[in-house]
Amino acid sequence: MPTPEPVLTDPDLLGRTSPNAGGRTYRHGTLSAYTAGSCRCVHCRSAFAQYRARRRAAGKDDPRTPRVRDTDGHIPRDWFRNQIWRPALAEAGVTVVRPHDLRRAHASWLLAGGADLQAVKERLGHASIATTEKYLHTLPDADDSTLDAFTRIRDRSAAARA
Repeated sequence: MPTPEPVLTDPDLLGRTSPNAGGRTYRHGTLSAYTAGSCRCVHCRSAFAQYRARRRAAGKDDPRTPRVRDTDGHIPRDWFRNQIWRPALAEAGVTVVRPHDLRRAHASWLLAGGADLQAVKERLGHASIATTEKYLHTLPDADDSTLDAFTRIRDRSAAARA
């Protein structure tokens, strides 16, 4: 790691920072100007970099060890998202597709292809067929009379259960 450039100017000659939220000002080129004053000029950054370099050289503030996951032999939860999904989106130049959008598209395509509504409901794991019906609105050629007939059958079966 390269050592930071030394501050070339005496902090007393640099002046003071702009007031922070509390109205306080600090001398440029000091740690207080960088931390409390939030000044990011070259002099204040250099002072802070030198301070950090001295602490690291003294064995303090060692960088954290990288996090190690104990996966217990299983794939980590975010593996698909980080290793497959995001690189595929980046390569396709798409940024707004979520994995759940694929689930919705799958259900809509099954119904558009003529799959039985009950089969799609079971495939998606829906508890109620009314949840699966939401995917019917995506069918461009959905016949309203067919949907009305389905609603009548469903309402009749619901009334029989009650």
